[in-house]
Amino acid sequence: MDSRNTARTDFPQVGHRSAKDRRMKAMEKMGNSKFIESNLNLYLGTLPEIRKHILPDATPEDLLRIMTDLKKRATGGAARAELLPEVYAAVYTAVERALSITPHDAQLMASTAMAMGRLIELPTGEGKTIAAVFPACLEALTGEGVHVLTFNDYLAKRDALWMEPVYTMLGFTVAYIRETSDTDTRKAAYAADITYLTAKEAGFDYLREFLAYDAAQICRRPFHFAILDEADSILIDEARIPLVISGDIPSLVDMDRRMIATVRSCGKDLHYVTDEYGNNISLTEEGIAYIEKSLGLDNLYDENNHDLLSKINVFLQAEFLLKRDVDYIIKNSEVQLVDEFTGRVDKNREWPDGLQAAVELKEGLTPKEHGLVMNRITLRDYLRFYPEFCGMTGTAADSAYEFYEFYGKMVTVIPPEIPCIRIDHEDRLFANTKAKFDALCEEIETVHLTGRPILIGTHTIRESELLSGILRFRIPELRILNAKNDEEEAKIIADAGKRSAVTISTNMAGRGVDIRLGGMSGEQYAEVKNLGGLYVIGTNRHESRRIDKQLRGRAGRQGDPGESRFFISFEDDLMQKYRLRESLPKNIREDGRGEVAGRAAVRAVAHTQRVSEGQITDAKITLSKYSILVEDHRRIVHDKRMRILTDKDSLSVLEKYDPAKCEEIRRQISEEEYQAGRKHIELYAINLCWADYLTLVENALDEVLMLSQVREDPLMHYNSRLVKAFDGLEDHIRDTVRDLFSRAVINGGKLDFAEMGIKGPSSTRTYLVNDGTEQFGMVNDLIASSNPVSAPLYALYRLADYFHRNKKEKGS
Repeated sequence: MDSRNTARTDFPQVGHRSAKDRRMKAMEKMGNSKFIESNLNLYLGTLPEIRKHILPDATPEDLLRIMTDLKKRATGGAARAELLPEVYAAVYTAVERALSITPHDAQLMASTAMAMGRLIELPTGEGKTIAAVFPACLEALTGEGVHVLTFNDYLAKRDALWMEPVYTMLGFTVAYIRETSDTDTRKAAYAADITYLTAKEAGFDYLREFLAYDAAQICRRPFHFAILDEADSILIDEARIPLVISGDIPSLVDMDRRMIATVRSCGKDLHYVTDEYGNNISLTEEGIAYIEKSLGLDNLYDENNHDLLSKINVFLQAEFLLKRDVDYIIKNSEVQLVDEFTGRVDKNREWPDGLQAAVELKEGLTPKEHGLVMNRITLRDYLRFYPEFCGMTGTAADSAYEFYEFYGKMVTVIPPEIPCIRIDHEDRLFANTKAKFDALCEEIETVHLTGRPILIGTHTIRESELLSGILRFRIPELRILNAKNDEEEAKIIADAGKRSAVTISTNMAGRGVDIRLGGMSGEQYAEVKNLGGLYVIGTNRHESRRIDKQLRGRAGRQGDPGESRFFISFEDDLMQKYRLRESLPKNIREDGRGEVAGRAAVRAVAHTQRVSEGQITDAKITLSKYSILVEDHRRIVHDKRMRILTDKDSLSVLEKYDPAKCEEIRRQISEEEYQAGRKHIELYAINLCWADYLTLVENALDEVLMLSQVREDPLMHYNSRLVKAFDGLEDHIRDTVRDLFSRAVINGGKLDFAEMGIKGPSSTRTYLVNDGTEQFGMVNDLIASSNPVSAPLYALYRLADYFHRNKKEKGS
């Protein structure tokens, strides 16, 4: 019997339900509280059991002997729940010896919950990095490998090296993987008992397997158990972003210069309009006529102009909706996207091919060749490969419903060891941006004079630069964090608690790094504590309350004093998007400096955030339906390819369908060469045909956007297209294999692949696609929200909608 499966069922399964049960529960949702595990007696009850097995006088040899015995019991089938108290007691002792840190009850409770597959919320500064070591050691007993998936490369290296003495003392090996790690380094790291790496790199390593032609190129071992650090970022913020691997086969979207000039000359409200949130854009009747005249077209919507219409919509998005220094920056003559959640620049993220090229042309750059997409997967789908995973973060409760809906997991909130005494002040609301910035700068200067450290979290790079430009000459010590690398950010953010420090950070730059009062050295701790601790200021409310709480959580760690406050205005993005000012009484009072009095407006902001969160979650639920079938098909193809790669299976196309050709080739080469050549050709054919299938998927998504006009079920139509395409995929692969063999060229007793035209990409690249579905306002429209990869196509739908309505009106 598999000990891993036995271990899972041995733990109490809080929140474990079938998909149908979860859906019924979702229909009854009345807030996140239903999806939060409130009874902690189970975890409290494990504490005496753990402490009973702690041996304070155990020598390093004793610990190794104890762990050796536990490993034997684990591989022999002992359940994890049975082993947990003894394993945790040994880890407890090793942490004390190796790190001179005594784990506290909150960490042990969190560790126990994670061992049971839960997502735990534990406040900043409570020691989540150490808490992860306990379930990592428990799950590593069988030698199957545990992955600790972190937020960035810096944290992967830092945590692996920091915890290495503990693991070594217990007889485990540990390693880390970074973006720059080569194949040999990755293979060695995956062979370790515990491997630290980012979720993205783990996903990319999975995708790279699809391009392997030799089993020796596979780095990973079979999936076993994962521990997610900053779980909300991985499971929610980054979950739907596709990870892509592409070859250097050109796939560049050509943009006609005359078309670009025409779109660029369009005027707002005359030729195009945006929706109420400023996220969607569509041509007016005058705009359609203007473009037809400028480009010499009779009918922009003629089927022969479909490609041109798509490009026009792509460039409309690029020219009028995407903003430099807000959505992207230009660095080293490249367009680099800004992560909407962290405010940081991500050089390895791109928009879908057409939109990326359009922005590059908008900025006067030469569009890069993005290559043919060979495979892709979202983090959400990748994480489902693990038989079990758990996670930890400081902010999970507000997204408990989403964790439950998509992963079937409850959130377990662990109280801090020392209660938080941070004071979270009510927002200060202003009529306009100028009034907000005037009050904000005055507050910062006033507090700075006391020597108290201040952390200011901005929404965009543009805002952080504007604020730093105002304060730079008044506060020479000012530090600004944006577009830096993770290690530099970590050093700066770690010192943000020093006396007189003023740090401006785009949202959550440096996440995962504690801000200690008095700085890294802690020499000024008492002084800064007496000043009131760290003062956190937010300059905007985010659409998700969870992101705001992440910023607040930088202050008040481990019972330290601290304060937080947000300065917001009616001209902020969130207020503008939801027209908050228009929904409030017109007689709202303002003082002489533009500050709005009364709590009604502040309460309205909180309500707006809840509405926004609900809309985005509903959109994600719809989007997920469009990924189910593709993911099923991808798994089938990937599994088949892996079986061929590892010589466990073969398509045997020639043997089945062309035995004469098979015999002809076999007479000219050895059986060994034939088997190797057949495998190479089959793998190559699968890659080509799967790339064609992915192209068809995108075309099917294009069609989805138009189907509401004829009242068809878009999901049914989409799935029908995919089923039909997948039914034909096997024939496509078989025909491709036969065609390749028909061109067989044999030189020196071997198949000459180069002469046969069998040539894979000479290089590949991995990157993330920024789908932009929330950014471009797709959350309120079923058709728009059903497209998870190509945001510009939403505008195409809008144009078609206008055209059909206009045509109908004229006909009547």
